[in-house]
Amino acid sequence: MKKALFFLVFCLFSTVLTAQKQGQMLIDSLETSLKNTKDKKTIVIIKNKLSQEYSRVDPEKGKQLAKSAIEMAETIDFKNGLAEGYRCLGINTTDSTAINFYRKGLEFAKETKDKQVLSVLYRNIAVYYIYRNDYKNGLDYSFKSLKLSEELGKNEEIAGTYINIGFIYNDLKDRKKALEYFKKALDINKKFNNPTMKAVILENIGVLYNNEGKNELAVSYLNQALEINRKNNNLNFVATNLGTLGSAYLELKKYDLAEEHIKEALKISKELKIRRVMSYNLQNLSMIYMQKYSDPKNNAFYKNRPIADTSLLMLKEAVIYDQESNDIKSLSTDFKEMASLYEVMGDSKNALLYFKKFNTYKDSIYQSATKETVKNLEDQRTIELKNKEIQFNKLKIENKEKQKWYFILGLIMLGIIGILLFYQSRNRKRSNEKLQLLNNELDQANKTKSRFFSILNHDLRSPVSSLIHFLHLQKESPELLDAESKKRMEDKTIVSAENLLNSMEDLLLWSKGQMENFKPQPKAIKASSLFEDTRKHFSGQENVSILFEDPQGLVLNTDENYLKTIIRNLTGNAIKALEKTKDAQITWKAWEKNGKKHLSISDNGPGGSQEQFKALYDDKEVVGIKTGLGLHLIRDLAKAINCKIDIQTEPNQGTTFILTLN
Repeated sequence: MKKALFFLVFCLFSTVLTAQKQGQMLIDSLETSLKNTKDKKTIVIIKNKLSQEYSRVDPEKGKQLAKSAIEMAETIDFKNGLAEGYRCLGINTTDSTAINFYRKGLEFAKETKDKQVLSVLYRNIAVYYIYRNDYKNGLDYSFKSLKLSEELGKNEEIAGTYINIGFIYNDLKDRKKALEYFKKALDINKKFNNPTMKAVILENIGVLYNNEGKNELAVSYLNQALEINRKNNNLNFVATNLGTLGSAYLELKKYDLAEEHIKEALKISKELKIRRVMSYNLQNLSMIYMQKYSDPKNNAFYKNRPIADTSLLMLKEAVIYDQESNDIKSLSTDFKEMASLYEVMGDSKNALLYFKKFNTYKDSIYQSATKETVKNLEDQRTIELKNKEIQFNKLKIENKEKQKWYFILGLIMLGIIGILLFYQSRNRKRSNEKLQLLNNELDQANKTKSRFFSILNHDLRSPVSSLIHFLHLQKESPELLDAESKKRMEDKTIVSAENLLNSMEDLLLWSKGQMENFKPQPKAIKASSLFEDTRKHFSGQENVSILFEDPQGLVLNTDENYLKTIIRNLTGNAIKALEKTKDAQITWKAWEKNGKKHLSISDNGPGGSQEQFKALYDDKEVVGIKTGLGLHLIRDLAKAINCKIDIQTEPNQGTTFILTLN
């Protein structure tokens, strides 16, 4: 039974597992491609693939194809083609010379350093050694193949190596571990669903269960494998399936079914000239005859010498095949069965002779060093995998550490970018604020300029026109002016010129007040001195009585020039408002109340409405009651020295301006 398991491993991994097509269909497809191809390299590849496929149905033809591929590969120096060609020669060779072809192929594969080719060759060499019960080399080459297959990520090849390793453990009677490897292979096969591999795995599990005495379960697995191989016309696999099924039926004492399956298997294996399968089936058929005719219910075996002789001839034929293929284990089985047969036949001399041969081969197979070596190799593989895992974990830790620093660096960069964006935003905001301020100042300057020209046009044009009118009159019609009129006109002209000069001074002061660096200079000043300045400034006015009241001797802390200008303008405006008023009178007062200091100017003129004095509190207003200059000047200068102005006026009731200084 164990031998059947080996056949499956050897046959399977002498083929291309990745092929999508199977059996004759694949062969037909490859032969069609070969006819239509002229490229020599492609021809070598196709011939090698055909050789692999023919190893299952016609090994002799497989050899011819491999030799042809090698010859062509040599002409084009195609080293991978040579490596594959020698490998194909090996898988089509059933005797011990196969190892020579594998080693030759290995030489070329090592030159090219092609991991794929090396992996497959290592696996074939492993099978060769396993077949000869050299488990040390078998496991060693299996692990070499497995390592490369794992690096390449070749699931089919990994699964194939698992089957080989499972066979070794099964042969060493560690069936628990063997079943573990078979099931691992079956799980991997689900990823790519190779029917040939699935049949091999089911076959091996069936053999394992049969060895454990679970014969019905074994028959179930073996029949599943047989169905797959018949469907794909895998004749060499069919032969081994039939042989293992016959062996399972033999264990169940279903002799007729056992004989039927074994004979069919023997016929196919002889047609294919597969010595190992022929030997295995001859052994099983001999055992069927021995058990069938040794049954206590039927003693015909003892009375029917031709049947015994036939069984003996079958075993001797099996010995020839096993010697040709140097199958020590199978030879051991041959000699054991021959010793039992001679004993039953009453030939004790030959029984003893073959029993001694059996023990000799048995000792060479099951020496303790073999199991110890296998265990050492297994431990070495475990250590290697553990080291690989440690290395992998180390790389993971290093990568995580790098990722951590990259993350920290990324956060730092984001922080720097965030800070830069913050400062950029803040600087932009400051720049925008400055630009806005400059725009406001520019807008204010434009407004000031507009007001200035409006005021110039309004308040300076009238006195200048009067002056020019008088000068023209004096030049063009002097006879119209008597001495008294001339003197009166001259006085008025002088007063007008002086007032014009004062107005111009006020305009200059006001325009300077609009400048950025011109600010009020506050100091202590008496209200009486302000009143005295106003009295002198308007001393030429004959038609208006100006009174000043300062009972408290008020002292103010403000800019003298600003306040003087405000007082002059308010006084001048009041004088103009009183031009048509009889008994015109202006009164200036100064007092302090509740910590606040006040100045007021009152007149008994025609009065007016609040709308007429809008220029005092509206920056957009350009003109006043009579003149724009006074009201605008008063408004802007009052703001500069923090002076509040209130107006009390009604038509025909006069007007009062109250200045409040803090």
